[in-house]
Amino acid sequence: MISPEQNFPAAKLSQVRIAGIHLFGARRALNADFTDKLNLESIKSAFREKARRYHPDLQTHESPELAERNRHQFIKVKESYEVLKDFVACQAPQPEPEPGAVRHKKIVAVGGAKGGIGKSTLTTNLGVYLAGQGHRTVIVDLDLGGANLHLYLGQTFVKNCINDYFTRSVTNLEDLLLPTAYGPRLIGGDSSQLGSANISFWSKLKLIKSLRNLDADYVLIDLGSNTSFNILDFFLAADAGVVVTTCEPAAYLEAYNFIKVGLLRRLNRLFGGESADAGKRNHALQALIHEATMSPNGSKAKDIPTLLKRVEEHHAEYLPALKNTIDTYRPCLVVNQVTEAAEVAPIVKRIQEVSRKMLTIRVRFLGTLPYLEEVRQSTLELVPEVAKNSRGMLARRMAAMSKEL
Repeated sequence: MISPEQNFPAAKLSQVRIAGIHLFGARRALNADFTDKLNLESIKSAFREKARRYHPDLQTHESPELAERNRHQFIKVKESYEVLKDFVACQAPQPEPEPGAVRHKKIVAVGGAKGGIGKSTLTTNLGVYLAGQGHRTVIVDLDLGGANLHLYLGQTFVKNCINDYFTRSVTNLEDLLLPTAYGPRLIGGDSSQLGSANISFWSKLKLIKSLRNLDADYVLIDLGSNTSFNILDFFLAADAGVVVTTCEPAAYLEAYNFIKVGLLRRLNRLFGGESADAGKRNHALQALIHEATMSPNGSKAKDIPTLLKRVEEHHAEYLPALKNTIDTYRPCLVVNQVTEAAEVAPIVKRIQEVSRKMLTIRVRFLGTLPYLEEVRQSTLELVPEVAKNSRGMLARRMAAMSKEL
C-alpha cells in the first residue's frame, strides 16, 4: 500500500487533513490511517451528504444570516472535495510496461518566456520529423493559457483535450491521443476554459507520471510563454529541456531569465514530493535556499556561487547533493527565426558565459533555425513544413537537433 506521508510534503498532507475535517469530521480525518483508506466513492458520498446540508439552493427557508453562513460552509466543502479528489487521483497506480518490454522513451519540453518565438513551430516540426523516422511520437500542448498546437498539425477543432484529464472527464491519458495526418499523435489543449492554466499540485504530479507511461518513444511538450510554477515544473520534469529564443534582445534576455528561474525552482523543490530526496527534508536548509533565491528583502544571493558558499558554511553535509542538483540541470538553447547568421554567436556566447558565471551551469547550444518564408506560409496553411518538404532546410535542421537530443 502506498504511504502518502512518504511521498508528499507535510504542507500538502496538512491540506488533505483539513479538507478531510470539512467532509468527514475531525475524529475520522485525524486518524493515522485516514489517507490510506481514502477512496473516490467515500469522498463523493461525504460530499453529497454535506451538499444536502449546506447547498444554498436547498436552504430556501433559512434566515439571511444562516443562509450566508451555509453558503460559506458549502464553498469550503466544495474546495475540500476537489482537494481530496486530486489526492486520490494521484495515488492511483499507473499502468506498468509489458513484462520484458524494452522502453527507451525521452520526454522533451520546449519552453521560453516570450511569445511569438516559434516554440510551437519547433515542437510540431520536430515531432513530424521523428514520426517520419519511425519513432512513436506524441506531441502534448501544455500551453495551458494559450493552447493552439492543434492548428499547427492541421486540426481546427479538438473534441477532447488535456483539460478533460484535469477535470477527470477522462481518467486515462491514452484516451486523449488524437491521430494526425502528419505522423505524431496529439494531446491537444483548450485555453477557452476559465481557469485552465490553474492546476493543483497533485494533478501536475499525476500528469507527469502519466506522460512517462505513454506508449511512445518521444513525448514532446509545448509549454506556455511564461515562468509560472506549472510551466517550470513541466520543463524540469522532462529528460531534455529546450529553451527557444530569437535574436531580438527582449527574446534572448527572457531566454536567460527562463533558464535562471528554472534552476531556482529546481533548488527550491530539492525536497519536494516529486524529488528523490523527498523524505530527507532539512527545514533550515530549505529556508536558506528560499531566502537566498526568492527573498525580496535584500538577503537574496546575487548568484549561485554565493548560495553554495552559504550552504558550505551552514549545511556542509548537503553541499554534494546541492551541487548535483545544479550540475544535472542542463538546458539546451535554440536560436530561431535567424536572418543574419553573424548575430547568433555573440548572443549564444553571452548566455553561456553568464549562465556559467552566475548559475554555475552549462547551457548546450543545439543550433539555429533560419527564418524561412515557407515556414511562415506552412503555418498559415496549417501544414507542417517538414511534412511538405521532408528534405528541405528545416527538415535537415530537425535531423541534426534530434541527434543532439
